[in-house]
Amino acid sequence: MSTFPHEIWLHIAHFLPALVIQDLMALNSTFFDIAMDYRYRQMSFAYLDNRMLRSLSRLKDPAVAKRVRILHVYPGFVKEALDRDKLDSEGPILRRSLRDKLADIANLLLEQKMFTKHPRIRLIRTLKRTEDVVQIMLEVLSGLPNVTDYYVTWCGMPSITATAVPFLSTVFQGSLQKLSLELSLENVRNLLTPSFKAQNLQELALTIHSENITSIWERDDILRTHLAPAISSLRTSLKVLTIQSWEPADLSPMLRAITRLPALEQLIIAIPVESTHLGDPEGLAEFLTAHRFSLRILRLRATQYGGPGMTPDLISFDNWVRSAISGVILPKLRVLDISSNLFPTYTSIVCLQHFAATITSLSLTGCYRTYDDVEEILSVLGSGSNEGLSRLRIGLIALSPQLVDLISAKLPGLTCLELVVKYILPHASDSPELSWTKKTTHHADGEGLTQADRFLSEMEKRSYSWPLQCLSILADSLPHRHHYEGSIEQAFRRSIPSLKKFV
Repeated sequence: MSTFPHEIWLHIAHFLPALVIQDLMALNSTFFDIAMDYRYRQMSFAYLDNRMLRSLSRLKDPAVAKRVRILHVYPGFVKEALDRDKLDSEGPILRRSLRDKLADIANLLLEQKMFTKHPRIRLIRTLKRTEDVVQIMLEVLSGLPNVTDYYVTWCGMPSITATAVPFLSTVFQGSLQKLSLELSLENVRNLLTPSFKAQNLQELALTIHSENITSIWERDDILRTHLAPAISSLRTSLKVLTIQSWEPADLSPMLRAITRLPALEQLIIAIPVESTHLGDPEGLAEFLTAHRFSLRILRLRATQYGGPGMTPDLISFDNWVRSAISGVILPKLRVLDISSNLFPTYTSIVCLQHFAATITSLSLTGCYRTYDDVEEILSVLGSGSNEGLSRLRIGLIALSPQLVDLISAKLPGLTCLELVVKYILPHASDSPELSWTKKTTHHADGEGLTQADRFLSEMEKRSYSWPLQCLSILADSLPHRHHYEGSIEQAFRRSIPSLKKFV
């Protein structure tokens, strides 16, 4: 075989599926490196099984450890070890070195190939104590120098001690850019200590479980003295912050205690739909105001994961959102994104009215929006936007030629449009039918045509002088989509000459 430069092999590999590349790993050193990068790019540690033991042993090799970029840790294995500690009635166990423990693991895997009847018995004997499990994990995690995304889930388990602290700090290398923490509030004190540091971290996603904290004083103390300082310590680098509560809980003490993050550009807030929501809405209002000169992207979500009643209170939700944004001015805001089928349409209109003056990109998805809803949204944009909207994502909607007419007339400067479609209608006033390929006989000249056929017929009559360059029609839930998607693309390319990309 002719020898090609390394760059050519890399270029060829970009066109091959990952599984094909793994089959070619023995071809040459380039494909071996690429295949190894694919195999170890993302690692997950959850339960103490054979797969996890093999991974731990393999990652002790620096040549393998350097390939890990994304790491997920849910320490269910610690819970297993804690349960064993409670049941352990044997005498004291001599402390063994990490090398001895890894040798035990290697022997365990070898024995399991020879004797497969009782692997769990040997596994329990190999890692006898919680200390053994934690020590091995920390040694492995500290040897991963190139992790960029770290996901830690520490909830649904017994309260932890300071032993677990290094699970966070040991991975904090200079390459870490994103940290996702899903934590029970009672565990925050030991995980997010004053020594918490994550140099160069750009994105923090925080999901809080507080159902086990009944004392209001204790909850507020954890939020103010542990969570808020931990977030504040990222002030020089943090650009993206996600705050989410698993159940309705007052997070306003934390929001008030966070010092201004001058680099913060994007804020994602998930608001529980049950009463209490995120507590005092003034807490969020003050946080938004403190970051008014840096925030460019605001994403609002409505959630319903847990809580005592699991009953949405949309009136209370609407009042809460109105209070949280009242008086808030974000002069640098350019992107507003509101998604969730739990986020009421009328509440999203209120948010849009409040922030329309500066945004150039809008995303409203989740709820079904009628033609009248879309018309109201576009009226708000047309009357309030100074710079003009260039990107719009909206859905679920009923796609009709009249809807396209409306959008093109109200947003003449739009360059990118994404429509999440539930129905295809030949006219906006028609009754929506999910079976858009059903034969209709509404008109003599259209007898036997489907809704899609009639839609295409109507689009043939249209031509737009519109600078739209990118159009995306997402209609995966509609039947026979593949039968019509080529015709729909042709219809839009013909009626919108400026169109360069259709998805």
